[in-house]
Amino acid sequence: MVEKDAFAEVKKNFSNEDVRTKYKFLKVLGGGHFGTVRLGAPKDALKNFVAIKSILKSSIVKDIKHLEEELFILSKINHPNIIRFHETYIDHRYIHIVMEACTGGELFDRIVKNNHFDEKYASDLMKQMLSSIKHMHDMDIVHRDLKPENFLMADKTDNSEVKLIDFGLSKRLAETDHKMSTVVGTPYYVAPEVL
Repeated sequence: MVEKDAFAEVKKNFSNEDVRTKYKFLKVLGGGHFGTVRLGAPKDALKNFVAIKSILKSSIVKDIKHLEEELFILSKINHPNIIRFHETYIDHRYIHIVMEACTGGELFDRIVKNNHFDEKYASDLMKQMLSSIKHMHDMDIVHRDLKPENFLMADKTDNSEVKLIDFGLSKRLAETDHKMSTVVGTPYYVAPEVL
């Protein structure tokens, strides 16, 4: 059972309106331990697609602070190669995060499918990825889980842009922080010095 006041602070930044009064859920794009991501669209403009991440409240009661941090970071970042955050909703069972829709799948899958990229496109992708990371670092934010699975292709075209996603492990650095000490990330992608 969810604690009664566990979401009190988070609710201040969420709409209590039912997400389904504004958005139509079209299809499931993916899912994980905490929730499901669906393709959706505003009911008054069914061509303006969005991604709606629905997280079961009971699964994150102990991780409210991480969610608050993720949403704060998403709301502050504005970069063409970082997923754009729109708004949030909360109801009796779920937290819904409405974001820009990327329909081209993960960079990892694109790499596997294509087997290789030509040098120009590989260079363009690296420039976009490094630009998104630099933007975050300029804002004293560290992603802490960079991997091809956390970059989505904006669309299905051969020269699609990439968008950085998944800020669940991201952290804002305080002025007093000189070094982070928590070991987080995906094991196969974590830098040796972190391990």
